Amino acid sequence: MKRLLLLLVLLSVFAATLFAAFPGMFSLDVAIPGLAVSTSGGRGEILLTLPDEGESISIGRAGMGTMKRVFDEHDFLSFEYEERLAIYDRLSVPLAWPILKNITLGFGSGSRLQRDPVGALVGVVLDSASLIVIGAGFFGMIFEGWVIGLSEGPDIDKDAYMKMTSLKFLLGGVIALKASRIIQGIIPAVYGLRYNKVLRDGLGLNKDRSDALGPAIG
Repeated sequence: MKRLLLLLVLLSVFAATLFAAFPGMFSLDVAIPGLAVSTSGGRGEILLTLPDEGESISIGRAGMGTMKRVFDEHDFLSFEYEERLAIYDRLSVPLAWPILKNITLGFGSGSRLQRDPVGALVGVVLDSASLIVIGAGFFGMIFEGWVIGLSEGPDIDKDAYMKMTSLKFLLGGVIALKASRIIQGIIPAVYGLRYNKVLRDGLGLNKDRSDALGPAIG
């Protein structure tokens, strides 16, 4: 049993590495009418010329630390409100579709949509480990029924132990997979809210866009 557990761990690590190295091979992008704008948010880069600096910079989706550094080094408040709002609409990350994608398709596919490598890797590891445990339990049930069950003079105690162990693996894997999808539903929500807040703060925008009623800053 210890050897089996060790094998499962090694297989889960291998699967996680494979998914992380080749995410495009295992991703399934579903096109839904009406979501084209939200799902394309945050893709590509924008070339901007800062009014007060006379310097052109390229800004695109990046980690929150990188985005904070860009805002610390450059004053985006020199742009008109409409321009800052356009930048936010282009670079902000979607929430609803990544959450739904993580819950239904799993394997960090929704986090990859947000360009969140950590969230994507967590989803891959959790789902891979859960499915491997489910597979081990399913294989154990088949092995117990076909090999041990059809052999001459099966050991009743060994047969019962094998069946119970396989059932525990199967149920444990299913529970782990459900827990994985719940966790994956939370990850893009937290990441998206944090990232969009950093973006709003750097651009000097209010969440409710109440600042649109006032004079433009700068």
